[in-house]
Amino acid sequence: MLRFIILSIKLCILCGFIGIGVATYVIYTYSRDLPDYSQLKDYYPPSVTRMYSADGKLMEEYAKEHRIFVPINNIPKILSNAFVAGEDKNFYQHVGIDILSIVRAAIRNFSNVLQNRRGRGLHGGSTITQQVVKNFLLSSEKSYERKIKEAILSYMVTQVFTKDEILELYLNQIYLGTGAYGVAVAALTYFNKSVEELTLNEAAVLASMPKSPSRFDPEKNYDRVKERRDYIIGRMYSDGYITKTQAKKAIAEPIILHKPDKVQTITADYYAEQVRKEVIDMFGKEYFYTAGLTIITCLDSEAQKHAAGALRRGIVKIDRKKGFRKAITNISLDNWKQQLNKMKPPPGIREYDLAVVLNVTKLEAKIGLKDGDHKTLKLKDMKWTRTNIKSVKTILDSGDIIAVRKKKNNKDYELAQIPVINGAIMVMEPKSGKVIAAEGGYDFSVSKFDRTTQAIRQPGSLIKSFVYLAALENGGKPTDLYEDSQVEIEQGPGLPLWRPKNHNSKFLGTMTMRSGLEKSINMVTIRAGQFAGFNKVAEVVKRFGINDDPEPFPSITLGAMETTLSKIITAYGVFINKGRSVTPHYIELIKDRNGHIIYKRDYSECAECNVHNNINDTVIMPPTLPKKEEHIITDEATSYQIISILNGALHRGTSRKAQILNKIIAGKTGTSNEGKDTWYIGMTPNIVVGTYVGYDRPKSIGRRQFGATVCLPIFIDFMQNAYEYDPSIPFEVPDSIQLVAVDPDTGEPSTADNAIIEAFKIEDYNQLFKPLKYVPKTIDEDPFLRVPSDQSHEVY
Repeated sequence: MLRFIILSIKLCILCGFIGIGVATYVIYTYSRDLPDYSQLKDYYPPSVTRMYSADGKLMEEYAKEHRIFVPINNIPKILSNAFVAGEDKNFYQHVGIDILSIVRAAIRNFSNVLQNRRGRGLHGGSTITQQVVKNFLLSSEKSYERKIKEAILSYMVTQVFTKDEILELYLNQIYLGTGAYGVAVAALTYFNKSVEELTLNEAAVLASMPKSPSRFDPEKNYDRVKERRDYIIGRMYSDGYITKTQAKKAIAEPIILHKPDKVQTITADYYAEQVRKEVIDMFGKEYFYTAGLTIITCLDSEAQKHAAGALRRGIVKIDRKKGFRKAITNISLDNWKQQLNKMKPPPGIREYDLAVVLNVTKLEAKIGLKDGDHKTLKLKDMKWTRTNIKSVKTILDSGDIIAVRKKKNNKDYELAQIPVINGAIMVMEPKSGKVIAAEGGYDFSVSKFDRTTQAIRQPGSLIKSFVYLAALENGGKPTDLYEDSQVEIEQGPGLPLWRPKNHNSKFLGTMTMRSGLEKSINMVTIRAGQFAGFNKVAEVVKRFGINDDPEPFPSITLGAMETTLSKIITAYGVFINKGRSVTPHYIELIKDRNGHIIYKRDYSECAECNVHNNINDTVIMPPTLPKKEEHIITDEATSYQIISILNGALHRGTSRKAQILNKIIAGKTGTSNEGKDTWYIGMTPNIVVGTYVGYDRPKSIGRRQFGATVCLPIFIDFMQNAYEYDPSIPFEVPDSIQLVAVDPDTGEPSTADNAIIEAFKIEDYNQLFKPLKYVPKTIDEDPFLRVPSDQSHEVY
């Protein structure tokens, strides 16, 4: 017996040594390639980057994980204790691993293996420290190797970090469902509260989620969450964190969820995407999505709302001129309501509703809506769908799925369709370069292609302003006479003569340079280009940034080149900026998560800008940012002369429709060859607005569709609604300009009732009028403000 006892003792000692040896070997083996846990000291979780309009409305949020970091000192004990009670009751006693929990898990795992229940997976018994190690340093792979490394690291972490530091990492990192990372975002998501405001009941609800956020979603699985909540409250009482009275009261309370308050937002998807790209170019993609930046843009939310609305209405209007194409699809009318509700709305549906056609007669169509309501579409509201349409049956069948929209009375409906034509609008303050509104298409969900910056199109007649500017720079005057007659230009050996046409194939005879631009006459423009020289015209186009490599061919005078809305609107902005360069700016300033300014639009005011990228405020040198530099693109007098002529187009030329605005405006229409691209640029003393409409795969918009008929109405719509930008001051007349009353047809000095005010450079005035001892006509009001109501004496 004694020998057996001695043998047993020796065997136990041997097993002990073997166990120690195995443990030593395992620890040594798995400790050699462990990740560096000291990096947890520098932990600063990824934060949400938020983008705001200039007037403080939220535009977008960007993040890999939606998270708000809260220091442990700001997390109430009632919340941290709830997680400890629910996840790791011995957290404050063990050294990172809970031996009893591990043994229990091992027995369950061994039992599963013996019973061949492999699908059950491995049970953990993980402590909070182990979860921190797994989330920060290891993968979520279920294997014995990972569990061993996890245990070793957990022990090491407890030797370096305090319990509060470990808990801080855990509570800020943990995922709690519905896109909520960390307890702060979870408190806002489920209860619309800060962590400091949570009740015991609410804290226990959050603590019930870590094991399986989807299974313990209080909105979807109320009873399951309540059962888990009550268990955690009971544990908190058992562990001495709360009193019995507190526990009973909390258990008696229902779980009441409160959705977060809606933040005041503005939808500007194209604008936001442009800003996102610019910030990533500055700081990199990783920094953008994790640094918790605050980006203040130059966008004005009211201007953006009116610009986007005007563009969409204009696109719908021109799309309807092409008629109704076809229904979205066709379904059986059996269970039509269920089918309609299951149908995914097509991209671009926006404010339209989906409906199914239930019955069709000659004069009307009965439709069903998603809520089961029945409405009627009248033939009289479908005149746009076909030329001389006589019956609804020619365009609709029973079972057709169609888009409909409410009429102005907000009761009845009419047929609609998602446009296939597209366009863009951009609004800029040329003196600062701030882009206060930009919409790059009808709907971002349909196409992310930004037509303000990415659509490279022919500007057509928009280029004419720069042809005349080239002539003025070369000594021309607004009163110079040109012949509106057929132009024939040799193109080179073996090539036919270039014989362009006016848009209506008619000629008006002799006219001034001013009239040629006001009326956008092709022949006069070409002759002005010949006077300036086609090389000079190409140089002007390049100097203004419209096109980087324009060919000095005669066709350049009619816009035979490519550019973007952003480039052309910037070029026109130079006129308002007195000939100085304009740089479009979408971003006003950027702050890092600590509130330090790391970018400012006027960088000369932000010389100390630095990037602080982590909790220790380690400074990274900022990227090379553009300083405020202005270059003289053209002289102030020539800029004003172009503005003066384009203001005349409002009264005598292609911008006449804009008279309805009764505002101080200068503008130019543009239509490219075959009517594929249409444009309008409108300017006030404060802003420049550019609109573009065309197909993404260029083709003719339609017969007699021009910038004046397609894009000018969009500009007018915007200006009628953007009251804040209603100009109250005239275009400033530079000292280098002398105003003279002249005959509109001959350009000669005149005191007749039909005289207009012409802008001459001082040197030209001295040459033309001083020898005649001519005294300029005196006007009491600025010429751009006074337009007599009878229009018999058009002073502009």
